[in-house]
Amino acid sequence: MTDFDKEFDDFDREDGNIADSIDLDKLEYVIKKNIIWALLLISLTTVCAFLYIRWSPRIYEATTLNQIKLTSSSQEFAEKFGIMNNSLNDGKLESEMALITSGVTYNRILDSLIDLRLSYYSVGDVRDSELFGESIPFTISFPSNKLPSLQNTPILLNFSEDSKSYKLTYNKGKSVVEGFTGKPLFFEGADIIIDLKSKSSLNNTYSFVVNSRSSLVSFLRQNISVQVFNPKANTIQISFTAGNREKAIAILHAINLADSQLSREGKALVYERALDYLYTQADLTKDSLSQQEKKLREISYNKDLSSYMDAGPIVSNIQELEKSLNELKGERKKYQKLRHFLEADSSIVYIQAYATILTDGNISSSLSELAKLEAQANRMKNAYTEKTVASNAKLELYKKLRYEVAESIKFAEQFLGENIDELQREIGKLRHVFYQNIGGDPDFKKIEKRVAIYTNIFDLLTNKMIEVSMAQASTIESSAVINSPNASKTPITPKIMIAYGIGVAVGVFLSVILILIVYIRMDKISGLKHLERRTNMPILGLIPEYNKEEMPVSKLVVSNDPKSTMSEAFRSVRTNLNFMISDIENKDEKKVISVTSTISGEGKTFIGSNLAGIIGMSEQKVVMVDLDLRKPKVHLAFGGNNYKGSSSILIGQSTIEECLQDTDIDNLKYISAGPIPPNPSELVMSKNFSIFLENLKKDFDVIVLDSPPIGLVTDGMIIMQHVTNPIYVIRADYSKVSFIDNADNLYKSGKFKNISIILNSVPDRRSYGGYGYGYGAMSYNAGGFGYGYTYGYESDLNPGDAAYFDKQTQPFWKRIFNRKKK
Repeated sequence: MTDFDKEFDDFDREDGNIADSIDLDKLEYVIKKNIIWALLLISLTTVCAFLYIRWSPRIYEATTLNQIKLTSSSQEFAEKFGIMNNSLNDGKLESEMALITSGVTYNRILDSLIDLRLSYYSVGDVRDSELFGESIPFTISFPSNKLPSLQNTPILLNFSEDSKSYKLTYNKGKSVVEGFTGKPLFFEGADIIIDLKSKSSLNNTYSFVVNSRSSLVSFLRQNISVQVFNPKANTIQISFTAGNREKAIAILHAINLADSQLSREGKALVYERALDYLYTQADLTKDSLSQQEKKLREISYNKDLSSYMDAGPIVSNIQELEKSLNELKGERKKYQKLRHFLEADSSIVYIQAYATILTDGNISSSLSELAKLEAQANRMKNAYTEKTVASNAKLELYKKLRYEVAESIKFAEQFLGENIDELQREIGKLRHVFYQNIGGDPDFKKIEKRVAIYTNIFDLLTNKMIEVSMAQASTIESSAVINSPNASKTPITPKIMIAYGIGVAVGVFLSVILILIVYIRMDKISGLKHLERRTNMPILGLIPEYNKEEMPVSKLVVSNDPKSTMSEAFRSVRTNLNFMISDIENKDEKKVISVTSTISGEGKTFIGSNLAGIIGMSEQKVVMVDLDLRKPKVHLAFGGNNYKGSSSILIGQSTIEECLQDTDIDNLKYISAGPIPPNPSELVMSKNFSIFLENLKKDFDVIVLDSPPIGLVTDGMIIMQHVTNPIYVIRADYSKVSFIDNADNLYKSGKFKNISIILNSVPDRRSYGGYGYGYGAMSYNAGGFGYGYTYGYESDLNPGDAAYFDKQTQPFWKRIFNRKKK
């Protein structure tokens, strides 16, 4: 069973009360022992919180509240023009939030709304403070609008004492450039001008960073936050954090402005696309309408009526008129061709030959006359110069006649066109009468209906284009700012009180964990209460820790100061031994006391020698026998020698009288272990050992045996079989919990009567254990009942000291409540 299991096994011992299973005395001891470490942990975490607050940059948060119109541009357009479609219902808060946090918004902000190319800082001893706007005491400009190639790297700026010059330091101090305020400086591939706003507000050191485009986009993306504020009111809250309060507010203003612009542009784009669509459809409708009108005219004039011969003379008249119409059209084409030849200045002979096919003789004779004039003009051109009067007259006459012929042809062509139109009207009238008689032309009706449809569509598209243009002119954004951007003057991080609270809480938590770990892992006996919880063996008494002097080996100390606390503790043990006589008939039998422990170092020799001394001081004859034949120490405790002793007596080399040595106490003598034998176990198992004890009983009232540790060798177990009062020594803060289990097993076995425990070296913890300095506490727990006795107060303590110790024996939590009551 582990120590941890043993701790929880105590739950079944004390009426099942979990609170009683916690050893409060042990807990108090652990707390007292580790209180310094706990305080150090709390102090350390508090210091860490202080350093966090001191070194952390100040972060400010600006917020704004916007109300969103849920209807999207597409849905708004559809509603305005009577288009009902649920698929257009895409205007949601999420889409607006996505637009605000999109790269389109970031690019609009960086392109035209706010200049974030440079970040400014005031360099401090502990942390840097970001500057923005009017808080910057200087300006940095770039005349060529070209930024330095050194980007995303802090550049230190130091002004001279007279503020007329400055120094730029970068690349971790490896590069230094000096310049004059207000004058251009070529710096990393670009011209830069640094000028002052106010000399009075200058600090020692500033820094600035030339931000790249990607770093600015990342800065905006990481620090913006958009969330739904009130879904019923369609409001969203936009937050932005930055190292400067004014900067956060300015960026939030830019975000609102970018959102407003993009919203208007988005709606305008919808209307532009709608207009493009309407214009395209209007053009298509117009073309279709023209085609149908053309078909309508063609069917009006070119409809073959041969299938309607049975209709009578109307059809015959129409056919005669159409025949005449075709002849006139053919004649007009001849005149059009002839006019084309004249206008193209073709050969008159070719024109004269073509004119022979005309029915009009006047035009043919005029063309013959024109051919003669052309021939004469050509002959005179060869005989006379161009300035001859006769030749010029002929040329003028030729031009005049050519013009008159062209006009005659044009007049004839116009006359034929009028006749053609007149015939078409007559044919149309006859056709109208014809179709009335037969109930109308179905093809004509069909085309006429299409013309009406296309006409209505074109009118509708025209009206819609007018409406969309008006809506486009009155476009507004889909969001409205309810609360303007604002930020608290108190930074959101670090939060001082929360940081200190977390620091203290973490320190307390770690301290509790430390104490809990120490409490659980505490595998050593620390006091009387702890001992009582681990065993049912009678506890003979408590021996305080001896700290008056360093003691390399066990010593007899009760004789030096008989009235000391140590002496009083041993008197209590001596008194309690009187209650360990189980057989009343043998109460006069000589007492044989063995003192043993589990391992070396628990103080059995110290307990045995001083117990023998305190018994000897009570006028009883006592002998102390060292039976730890492997590691003898009794002679060291009494300051004697070890030339001969128990081993010599057991092998018959020496007598008891020869081995007895005197001490500072008259009634106390001791026998050392003597030379170390090769077979200690065989010696104590021999008959000589029993004879040795019987001989000692003849001369001494009490025999105290210093036995070997039973956890190491079997000698102690053998010796305990020959004694009346076996004593098991446990040392506080030294003996492990498992040692008590060994002792408890001996007690439960029933082989050793009157076995008891002495708790040795109890530290100066007056409240721990409930018995002060161990003034003889004895507790019987066997048989299902318990009772204890405490002795010794009247011998050494005055009433004031006794009252003090009575008070100190109370647990610490009771003393706290008692103080409160007072």
